[in-house]
Amino acid sequence: MADEESFNRRIADVLREPRETLNVEIKSWLDIVQDNAHRAKLAKAIIALANRGGGLVLIGLTETANGVVAAENRPANLAGYSVDHVNAVVNRYIEPPFHCDVKLSKSPIDDLEYPIVVVPGGHQFPVRSARSGPNNEGLRENVYYIRRPGPQSDGPQSAQEWDQLIRRCITNARDDLLDRFRILMAGGPPAVAAPEAASDRVWRWYDTSEARWQDIANTFPEGASARLPRGHYAVGYQLLHDDLRPVAGPALLDRLQAGVVRYPGWPPFWVPHAQDIAPYPYEGKIECTLAHGGEADPGHADFWRAAPEGQFFLLRGFQEDARGEGQEPGTTLELTTPVWRMGEILLHTASMARQFEVPDAKVVFCARWKGLAGRTLVSHANHHWYDLENYSTRQDVYQTEITVQADQIADALPEIVDQLLRPFYALFNFFDPPAAFVANELARMRDRR
Repeated sequence: MADEESFNRRIADVLREPRETLNVEIKSWLDIVQDNAHRAKLAKAIIALANRGGGLVLIGLTETANGVVAAENRPANLAGYSVDHVNAVVNRYIEPPFHCDVKLSKSPIDDLEYPIVVVPGGHQFPVRSARSGPNNEGLRENVYYIRRPGPQSDGPQSAQEWDQLIRRCITNARDDLLDRFRILMAGGPPAVAAPEAASDRVWRWYDTSEARWQDIANTFPEGASARLPRGHYAVGYQLLHDDLRPVAGPALLDRLQAGVVRYPGWPPFWVPHAQDIAPYPYEGKIECTLAHGGEADPGHADFWRAAPEGQFFLLRGFQEDARGEGQEPGTTLELTTPVWRMGEILLHTASMARQFEVPDAKVVFCARWKGLAGRTLVSHANHHWYDLENYSTRQDVYQTEITVQADQIADALPEIVDQLLRPFYALFNFFDPPAAFVANELARMRDRR
């Protein structure tokens, strides 16, 4: 509450005596709903302030010889300056995208409301323009705009300006990393506890989604590989955020398409376009069944679902059970595959949080493996030196869950995946992976090797 009151006082002070500074930029009325040139102007201001460390964009004011006054052509209403419209600009023009807040604040001078875009700081990577404005004017593609004395917004023009930008990002990353080290050294995980109701909800979503897959699999011919008779693994997750707005129909499909995370192999939640396997609506949700006709091999027989409220489910068979893989189906599990698959899917959760415009959402994530009994760990990667011949399991089903902050997943991915999978590997005759195993495998995945 104290922070909010302090922020509101700052806004009132800025509107009482508006002027441009290195952390405040003033714009006239911008049509960010329909005018691409105006969208590009706003994007440039946001990029420069983000790279400065955060700040405010005041909209609806103009500088004159007598100071800053209300701009002409005030719109009849300010609905065009919603959080959704502003963040649509961010997602279109800025890389990497992030969330901006919008406040409608009343000026103590003229008693009129003005939109104020609140640009966050603390970025661990320099922010750049993802595309140019119309006719390459105002906003140029791939420029890391900064605020410089004047004040003005432009790309770095000297080694010193580049040094300042990079140093600020390194400092942000170092501070965040130190916080994570303190948590780990204190014995705490990089995750937070899920409220019981949220945990129950995500498991209900998981169970109904798995049952829906079973109904579909039952329509496949007897003996079809896509029935996954030797087992499967599946994940379900739920985005939690006070500002999350349901997204349905074609808009949800668009966000699924934009949110695909691609690393080596078959991407999770892939959105195909071929007519026989393309996603389809079902009972208010979107489903995708890649095993058309039931003849897909287990490792590519994906079934996924997405709900407007930010719920997602993915089920896939074991690649090791595909014909031609070199071992008897149902008898082995490749050592590295769980790490890569969980890493990909967790990165997908962070991607979808951004697509739903709640990048700091909590993610309640659950996973379950079925058909483990009788499998032995194997490794076809020549960089693994340890002997895996005796690491088999008698337990058939394993499940786990975790709750994480979406905007922390990318940085804390090795710790999160390790927390999920270390008990899983222990099922295989107490196999205890080396400390750096998960981190090294995720590094290889991210390097697309």
